Amino acid sequence: MACRPVSGCLKEMATALNKLLFWRRLSKRSTPGGVDPASLAAGENEAAIHRIEKRIWQLALLAVVVILYLTLSVIGLQLLDYFDPGKGGAGLREAQTVDPLLYPLSLGVLVLLFSAYLVIQQRQLLRTSRQLFSERQTTSELNRSVDILSALLEVSSSINAQKRIMTILTTISRAVRDSFQADRVSVMLVDRSGKNLKTMAAIGKAEEKVRDVFVPLGQGVAGWVVRHGQPLLLQGKADPAAFPGTVDKNGEISSAMCVPLKIGQRCIGVLNVNRMGRHSEFTANDLRLLSVFGNNAATAINNALLHHRRKEQIRLRTVVEQLHSPRVVHELIDKAEQFVAPGGLRERRTISTLFADIRGFSEMSALIDPETMVAFLDAFYARMAQAVADNEGTLDKFIGDEVMAFFGAPEPLENVSLNALQTAVEMMIFFGWLRESFSLRQPQFSRVGLGIGINTGPVVVGIVGSRQRSEYTVIGDAVNLARRLCGHARSGEILVGEATRQQASDEVCCHFVGEIEFKGFSSAKPVYRIEWQ
Repeated sequence: MACRPVSGCLKEMATALNKLLFWRRLSKRSTPGGVDPASLAAGENEAAIHRIEKRIWQLALLAVVVILYLTLSVIGLQLLDYFDPGKGGAGLREAQTVDPLLYPLSLGVLVLLFSAYLVIQQRQLLRTSRQLFSERQTTSELNRSVDILSALLEVSSSINAQKRIMTILTTISRAVRDSFQADRVSVMLVDRSGKNLKTMAAIGKAEEKVRDVFVPLGQGVAGWVVRHGQPLLLQGKADPAAFPGTVDKNGEISSAMCVPLKIGQRCIGVLNVNRMGRHSEFTANDLRLLSVFGNNAATAINNALLHHRRKEQIRLRTVVEQLHSPRVVHELIDKAEQFVAPGGLRERRTISTLFADIRGFSEMSALIDPETMVAFLDAFYARMAQAVADNEGTLDKFIGDEVMAFFGAPEPLENVSLNALQTAVEMMIFFGWLRESFSLRQPQFSRVGLGIGINTGPVVVGIVGSRQRSEYTVIGDAVNLARRLCGHARSGEILVGEATRQQASDEVCCHFVGEIEFKGFSSAKPVYRIEWQ
């Protein structure tokens, strides 16, 4: 599959950013030079809201003063009616011609009229205040959206230039966390089986809880998003009934966004963004911005995955060439180009076969964690393969903790036994270094050893197998005897057969062990131990 061009996703982000910037530019015509229009608009809104609040308090104070004044005025007028001004206030007036309800009714009418005026004024002021507050929120949200998109657009350009998948995923996680003020961000990708999501990168609070987590497609929030290909905004705890398989996190996530990472109609993963234990929530606008960024992030991730797979294919091909030796590969290619039949790729030769096996490996494997054991085997295989290659041998195969190699094919050697013995000595030295190195980490490695068996004789060498699977190897009694010798060798011993001893007797020192009967052979075979230390 060809890498998807990133120009489309970048244009999409740029278009969204331009729409937001358009509203900023509208206010530039009326703002003085050197002043940020968004900041000026926000400042004007704040000042207007402050003036409205001040005006409301002034009206309330005016209402209190007016009502108090009218009340005192009515009380004063009624007192004047009860006292005779002509008598200096000493006697009561004998005749009351004024209705006693007139003044209270007049006061009530005046208060109602004034209250209606105050209510109308207050409603107008509150309406204006709400409009200004809404504009302030819109301006604030607009500024935040512009800042987020600007930051994410810059990150998009950065990740599209990257080829290392983990660098891209870490950059995406960190950028999204900072832009949306999230507590935790994780990126999950669909595995090669296409049936599960695996967390490939996580950053933030309690990130260890989500690292290397597998989620079946369709299970949980992330699985639902991949299955339906739609972004999701959740407030509070996810409902297990709506999202089967959701893991209970004790309500630690207060707000969450999950967007699919899509290439066309194919979803390659999800981007999870969480806030934990906070009152602030993500908004629908946040989800839209994250979705826009997710489209470009998906393209960068997909391109990096394709690049990684190409490198993996090259690496695997290199490994195959190393296992079978470039000389073997070149010879087989040459013969294939000459249209040699499969049977023509096999021949009889006299070669030396070597088997090397780790002693005490099975017992130790029960005491060591698998990761350390695999690391030890990787180092062991590498050292053994190096020793074979340095002495012009052909590495046949790795069988568990055992190595098989042969000397004299595909290219003939002057002394196949001597090359095999030199390889065996180097293997012993390399293994000693390796054991000492790993013993510093785990003392149990000091218990293991290496036993080697070598035999020389006529064998059939060439391509063996079927169309579905074939390999370049050797077959014959000489090969079987070499393996029996390896099985009989103790830790640190190199045992050889008679033919090997005869070919290398002038170069090495050996001791006769005895005539030993081996399974699969009708007679006992002479066995010799090589003094290599």
